[in-house]
Formats: sequence, structure tokens, C-alpha cells
Amino acid sequence: MTENTIEAPAVNDVPLAAGGCCGASMSSAPIKLGNKKPASAEEIKTQVQSHYAERVSTPSAGCCGQKGSRSDLVTKLAGYDAATLDKLPEAAVEKSFGCGDPLQFAGVQAGQTVLDIGSGAGIDCFIASNKVGPTGKIIGLDMTPAMLETARRNAREGGYTNVEFRQGDAENMPLEDSSVDWVISNCVINLAPDKRKVFAEINRVLKPGGRLSISDIIADALPNVVRRDSLAYCGCVGGAITTDEFLLWLTQAGLVDVHVDHRLDYESAQIAEIVLGDQQLKSAYGELIEKSEDVLNQVKVASIKVVGRKPGASEKPTYQVEQLSALHLSNVRQLLTENNLSLEGLQDSIKDAFVATQNGFVIGAITMERYGDAGLLRSFVVADGWRGRGLGKALGGALLKHASATGIHEVYLLTNTIKNMAAHFGFQLIQREVVPAAVHGSVEFRLQQCDTAVAMKLELSSRN
Repeated sequence: MTENTIEAPAVNDVPLAAGGCCGASMSSAPIKLGNKKPASAEEIKTQVQSHYAERVSTPSAGCCGQKGSRSDLVTKLAGYDAATLDKLPEAAVEKSFGCGDPLQFAGVQAGQTVLDIGSGAGIDCFIASNKVGPTGKIIGLDMTPAMLETARRNAREGGYTNVEFRQGDAENMPLEDSSVDWVISNCVINLAPDKRKVFAEINRVLKPGGRLSISDIIADALPNVVRRDSLAYCGCVGGAITTDEFLLWLTQAGLVDVHVDHRLDYESAQIAEIVLGDQQLKSAYGELIEKSEDVLNQVKVASIKVVGRKPGASEKPTYQVEQLSALHLSNVRQLLTENNLSLEGLQDSIKDAFVATQNGFVIGAITMERYGDAGLLRSFVVADGWRGRGLGKALGGALLKHASATGIHEVYLLTNTIKNMAAHFGFQLIQREVVPAAVHGSVEFRLQQCDTAVAMKLELSSRN
């Protein structure tokens, strides 16, 4: 899952190409290298709002800044069916900033409720409207007032009575828990500063058994200078994450069967065509491409459609508990860091560590440090979306069985949070003073934040 970043050629004040969908002709002036991403999440959101308010009010500004017929504008780059588009309001099609059709073969049924995150001018809402029929409901969510105004006008002109548009933030959606059958999104999540919050919100608002279909831009390799550029962020490229991160974070949010249903990798020639085919982009970025053709070969950008679902109400999602391997290590580090747990000594504990995985991605972990015939449990973590599903007990049971089989006679634990679960395994409260000196000198006991934690002990030799 390690992000692959590439340093750009050493040039200063040179226009930088950031081609792709989402209105990638990002400014009438050249973008200078070294523009820094806004310092805070709120600044990013403000800049995104301003950018797309300008895009929706600019004549003939659509996906990738292209001008042309409806089919050329959207079908070629985003995969929409031309016959479907012909039935939609022209303004909704021309102001589409998407990178793929999230509803293609989606299976949306009559009477269902569909949420479109980042609904823009409404193109995907109107397609979904025809699928759910008069007994269904479509909710378009967007944070840009100008977009909402355009979408509502398009809905009135198109006679879409089962569609409503709400202003809101994808990281804090104004919807009730378990209220929608489908969540769709088209090239919007890459713009969110905290994508994990968006994925958690998707899990929250989906009904049990509800499904998701998300089209978005991913960047498996990208020059660091692009990731740091604020305008590239608005163009959907700078904020794009890797394929593995997209699937991992959705899975950790509590969703299952998450996978890439469709993928379109942009070849260097396609990126060059997007840039050089637009006069403004060619004027701004053409010289850099001509002088440094290898720059395009280093960019690994794609449009993907990701699908998945929320487990049913009575469903017990499956997961695997296995020993930690080097392949899991980056996922475990990420999960521990997110939960403010120490990484110190993790590399040395691989042989005495277990992970829970779903769909090949880590959703929980537990580690043990060895001190002679004594062990210390540490690095216990479960992803937020998987808590309360028995992962903790499964991980603890696997590790204690391993410890007993490999010569550990007593196991110690220092905890603020899992006292009850530890008691389930037979751990008992003890005074810190009776903990062996070697264990007492461990990272867990040295961490200041553990001052309020309780010490516990389990005698493995006395267990049945």
C-alpha cells in the first residue's frame, strides 16, 4: 500500500499538466510548480467550492475542459451511453465533471433510495431517477451552492419529481443512519480532505444490505509536486489516492465484497491528447510535455469503478485470522498510526503477531513481545467499522494459543480499553509493581499515556 511518488524534473515556474476529468482545465493562467496544498481541510473545501462554482458558470466547460458534442463531451472519457444521455437535460450533460458512469450495470431497482455524493449538475441523479421510478427517491448531495442551483433548475426543466438536492459535506452527510439503498459517486471522493470519514459515512447511511458504486480517479504513481499543488487537487489528480488505499479504507469502514469492477488506465498518449487538444492547456503545458516527454510515462493515473456492499442485518461477515506477514506490515502500521498506537518494536514482533483480514485487507491486529517465558500483549487494534463483530476475541484467542504452544507461561497486558474482553480470557487485575522488570521496561509501560491504564496478567499454564 505504499504510495509511489516521483519527483518532477528540476524546473521552476514551468506550467504543469494535470489532465483528467473533473474539469481539469483548472485555470485560465498557467499553474506554477510548487503551489502548496491548502493548509487545512476547510481551506481545501473552500477552494474546491470556488473552483467548481466557476466551472459550472463557464460556458462550454465540461469534463476535461473539452468542447464538442454531447457524445464527444462525456461518452468518450466517462463511459456514458449516448442513448441514455440523449434523454437527459442538456445542461446536466454539458456540466458533467465525472470520470465514469457509476450506474452502468449497477442493478438499481424500482422503489429504491439512491444517494449521489457530489451530485453536481445532476447527471447521475437523473439517470438513477429513471431506474427507481416514481416510487423511488434520489438524493443529490453537493457542497457548492452554484452547483445545487444548476441541478435544481435542471430537475425542474426535466420534470424529475423524485429527485431532491441537499447541500452538505461528504464527511458529515445530512442523512439518517441506514436510510439509503445505494450510494453512488462520480469523481468526487478524491476531492475530500478526509476520505476515511467519507467512507465511514457511506457505511453509516447505507441500509443493511445496501450497495455502493463509485467512479473515481486514482493515482498509483504521481510526481510529488502534483500532490502538493492546490489547483491540481481541485482537478481531481492531486488529491487522488492509490487503488490499494481506496479498497483498504472502504473495507476498514465496514463494507464487504469491495473490488474494482472496471478500470481505465490513462496512457501517456491519452494524457497528452487531453492536454494538447485544448488550446488553453496546450498553451500552458504543451512546452513542458514536448521538452520532458518522460514525465507523462511516470504518471500512473486511472479511472476506476469500485463496488461493494454493507453486510445484511443478520449477516455475520467472514474474515480470516492469520499470522502477520511482511505483506501485511504497511496495513498494520497505518491502522496503528490512525489509532495513536506506537510502532516501536513492531518489526521485531512479526513472528508473534496476528492479523484479521477481509478481502485481503487488514481490519485488525494484535502483537506480543517476548521476555523469556513471559509475554506482553500490545498493538491491539480493530478498524472502526469492524468493532463489535468478534474480531478482538478471535485475534486474542489466536495469539494466546500461539503463545502457549511456543513456551510462554504468563502473559501481561496494560490497557485502558479492553479490560472486559481480557477478563473473558481469564486475565486478572494486578499491581504494576509485580510485573517483571523486563516487561516493565517495555514500550507499553514507558509510554506516558499509559499512566491511567490497568495492568493485567494471565497464567497460561493454568488454562484448560
